[in-house]
Amino acid sequence: MVSAGKWTQCLGRRSRPRQYQNAKVTPVRRFALAVAALGVLLLVFILFCTLTSKPEPTFLWLTPAEVAQLADSSPLTRLKDKFMSLTAPLWRRYWNRQPQVLIDSTLLTLPAGVVEKMNLGAPVATSADGLHARIVSPSELKAMKDRIEAMRDPWLIGKPRIQTASGVRGVTFMGRTLQVGGTNALVGVTLDVVPKTILDSTKLTIGVTATEVAASQSVNNEGIKTNLVAACQALLPNSGGLLIDSGNAKDASGRNYWFIVSPTTVDARGNPVKP
Repeated sequence: MVSAGKWTQCLGRRSRPRQYQNAKVTPVRRFALAVAALGVLLLVFILFCTLTSKPEPTFLWLTPAEVAQLADSSPLTRLKDKFMSLTAPLWRRYWNRQPQVLIDSTLLTLPAGVVEKMNLGAPVATSADGLHARIVSPSELKAMKDRIEAMRDPWLIGKPRIQTASGVRGVTFMGRTLQVGGTNALVGVTLDVVPKTILDSTKLTIGVTATEVAASQSVNNEGIKTNLVAACQALLPNSGGLLIDSGNAKDASGRNYWFIVSPTTVDARGNPVKP
């Protein structure tokens, strides 16, 4: 049997509350809490900007100067590019696995009235110079190209192609240089693009210029004739396209200029990436 004194002593021991010391907050724990707090604030800021920002337009005409300004990198971007160039051996394998953007384009002339015969619908925008812009889906783009190939009289001027990454500027030129007034000038097709991948679409900033040699009024002297100048920004579906036609403007043969551009997200081997 347990005596009354011992029983009381046991109860007394059991009834005593345990004493806990306040856990000390270590520097590592403080750093983790600070990072978590900053993460929450960053998330709130992103949500606020997303909810309060206005939706970007599907299509927007630009001036060549605006295209150059959008394509021109800021000092911070140039510093980042220099850093990435110096550290390229460390991340080149990772970069090669990232999706790229393949941009195919076609510049040609077609007889007047072809747009109406193709039933492409009303343009999404018309520039001050009379250029018409139409955004087409992948299926509409394929059907349009098939109908063009079936024609007997399309005049192909060039098919510039650029492969770059999202947010990285790409420039290509097809043609030759011509000395005019003592300076060298480009004669041909110049394509300047900046793609930005957004989910299953591509926001494409485009600048295209098409020129050709034109005989001057003076004897044995060549000049340069500008046939098409277009600058715009368009949100295009992946593997879809943008058609820009010259509208009422025609060449000497009464034909319209057509410019077709299509961005496609591809892997490192050039195969299309399915969304």
